[in-house]
Amino acid sequence: MENFQLFLLILQVIIAVVLVLLVLLQKSDGDSLSGIGGGSGGMNSIMSSRATANVLSKTTMFLIAIFMLNCLILASLSNASNKKTASELEKVIEEQNKSAPAVPPVQ
Repeated sequence: MENFQLFLLILQVIIAVVLVLLVLLQKSDGDSLSGIGGGSGGMNSIMSSRATANVLSKTTMFLIAIFMLNCLILASLSNASNKKTASELEKVIEEQNKSAPAVPPVQ
């Protein structure tokens, strides 16, 4: 289970980095980072600026959905492992209380 949780955590970081890059590449109402690479392109561009924006926005929405789903899965896995650890700690405390000799109060 720990390997699966580690895999999901690494996936979460990768998705977050890709999301940041996609958001920075998208053209906003004002100036954006997409102008650094030569702007939105001219007549020779393979995709028009509108089609590029549409692809970027759809990809961003898809990655956001995966990011949110991954957050929920990681939270539920973490909660399950915390409950398991808490129950194991309670068992150890009960065993120690049963096996420990009764200490008389100090006067």
